[in-house]
Amino acid sequence: MIRVLIVDDSPFVRLALKKILQSAGDMEVVGEASNGKEAVERARDLKPDVITLDINMPVMDGLTALEEIKRVHPEGKVLMVSALTKEGAKETIEALSRGAIDFITKPASYEDLFKFKDEIIAKIRAVSKASLRRSVVSEAPPPVRRDGFSKVPVIAIGISTGGPQTLSYVLSRLPGDFPAPILVAIHMPDTFTETFARHLDSMCRLPVGEAREGEVIRGGRVYISRGRIHMVVRGSPGRAHITYVNDDRYIYRPSADLLLSSTAKVFGSNTVGVVMTGMGNDGSKGIVEVKRAGGVTVAEDPRTAILWAMPENAVKTGCVDYVVPKERMADLFIKLVEKVRAQR
Repeated sequence: MIRVLIVDDSPFVRLALKKILQSAGDMEVVGEASNGKEAVERARDLKPDVITLDINMPVMDGLTALEEIKRVHPEGKVLMVSALTKEGAKETIEALSRGAIDFITKPASYEDLFKFKDEIIAKIRAVSKASLRRSVVSEAPPPVRRDGFSKVPVIAIGISTGGPQTLSYVLSRLPGDFPAPILVAIHMPDTFTETFARHLDSMCRLPVGEAREGEVIRGGRVYISRGRIHMVVRGSPGRAHITYVNDDRYIYRPSADLLLSSTAKVFGSNTVGVVMTGMGNDGSKGIVEVKRAGGVTVAEDPRTAILWAMPENAVKTGCVDYVVPKERMADLFIKLVEKVRAQR
């Protein structure tokens, strides 16, 4: 059984979450708390597997409580409960950087919570299996010559749960003269992606931004997809651009499969397709398409990812060229750029 502590200042939200989790069959609500101070005490005493943690609470807010919970119960996995606002996005991204595994968004009403029942249950199951392994700090990355976008690959990344933490680590390890463009499809609400892109931009040597409709892809930049819609690549290698499409055939939005396959269609063998931490199998079909186009395929090592499912399913396709932990991912990107340049 997955033992869960529910923390929220709203008794209606606590009641709804309790009903949802009790219906799952493999979850037990071992306690509740209405503020951060109570949450820290319950986490210390009850040692739950997962804590659902509201951000805005009296007495002690969620961000402060998160720090204290990680101190008194470091094995506990924290799932933030966030408002769908820009302020909520900022606070949630900060919580993820402080050790929360993932988040769910709080609907406007008690009844609306039940519309997200399956997603809430799936996320708690996934979070309960997440790895809390600490990153190993590596040396500063070597410089990379920037001598033309046409001479370097295009890197397309699909990532989900655990993505903010993993991307922050990997992208911040790349040098400011890294010449390849990096496209990222991350499963995140559309109200969060701009804030997340700004967060990454503040940490990285490379410029990072939320990708705009029709934006021409340029080297040495990181493009984060908007949420709840699919980002795809269109055009020709010399004038490729980003566009957004709706396609109900793909469950995950934005779809890693669509991003990887569309990048491979435009750039062919000059594509590096990457699948990293997350639940589900998004990206696996895209990896196959990149391989068919003659590109290079990479998966984060499932054994060390925050969540193993997405990279493991990619590896199972038999089409992955490199399987590496996130601590080696930036170095691999640098080596792939140099390898492509040396062949031209």
